[in-house]
Amino acid sequence: MLNAACVTSVQAQSDYPAKPIRVVIGTPVGGGSELMGRYAGQPLTAAWGQPIVIDARPGASGNIAAEHVAKSAPDGYTLYVPYGTHTTNPSLMAKVPYDPIRDFTPITLISKQYNALVIHPSIPAKSMKELIALARKAPRKLSYATSGTGAAGHLGMELLKQLENVDMVHVPYKGSANSRIDLLGGHVDVMFDVLRTALPFKEAGKVRMLAVAALARQSIAPDVPTMDELGYKGLEVLTWHALLAPAGFNKGLADKMQSVIRTALLAPAMKEKLTRDGVDALATTPAELDAFMRADIEKWRKVIQAAKIRGD
Repeated sequence: MLNAACVTSVQAQSDYPAKPIRVVIGTPVGGGSELMGRYAGQPLTAAWGQPIVIDARPGASGNIAAEHVAKSAPDGYTLYVPYGTHTTNPSLMAKVPYDPIRDFTPITLISKQYNALVIHPSIPAKSMKELIALARKAPRKLSYATSGTGAAGHLGMELLKQLENVDMVHVPYKGSANSRIDLLGGHVDVMFDVLRTALPFKEAGKVRMLAVAALARQSIAPDVPTMDELGYKGLEVLTWHALLAPAGFNKGLADKMQSVIRTALLAPAMKEKLTRDGVDALATTPAELDAFMRADIEKWRKVIQAAKIRGD
């Protein structure tokens, strides 16, 4: 293991980076983590001339990838693109092999992608108020689908149930595609689904979209109210991606990376492209990412404990 003085010396070299940079993801290639890793990595390649290599280490809800990065040398050649489970796993599981804050250096929160609450058209509710009234009138009659225990949609629905003191039956699936198929078929009643993915089904009349779990209306669905404006203050259900390095990574380099990525992601053409895809490009500062992760850990810890959810 490199000591602190050696690491600082390596990072201070003017020829950094002198070799390709690995970006580790905790999901298979082809998904959002790889895409966001490439969006963050491409400007670094353009600025520094070294390629970004995506290193997929899926499994254990991101724990395998996170542990690998946490134990890597903080020399700038191993980075990590986590998603939402990074901040929920420590509360869902009895033990995780890393600390989501202490073992990493924040670089930037890359993006957020919001979920919408959708219901099957056979459910006689045209608004969130009517849906909650139905759930309150007939406890455990309504069912809600998720892509798995501890997934964003599961935690979001549990938070909604706690806020409204209603009960609905959880039906977990292996993946969002399976849960969506059963919602479309009327086998389950409600789910939080990725807004961009759910929109074509809304437009085709195959689902009814009641709200977007975001703080502001989304430009791809301007007619759909947010949970926040309906009175569920601060209720966000989303997938987020960030860029982290192992603990001990040089702060100056973290700031440089963030600046390069921010310029690229927030360029008008790129931001417009991502917005059309339902992605909110952010490129926050390291300090803002640190604050976001700490708040996310605490927010979902309370929900998970109250609902007695276990992910292992």
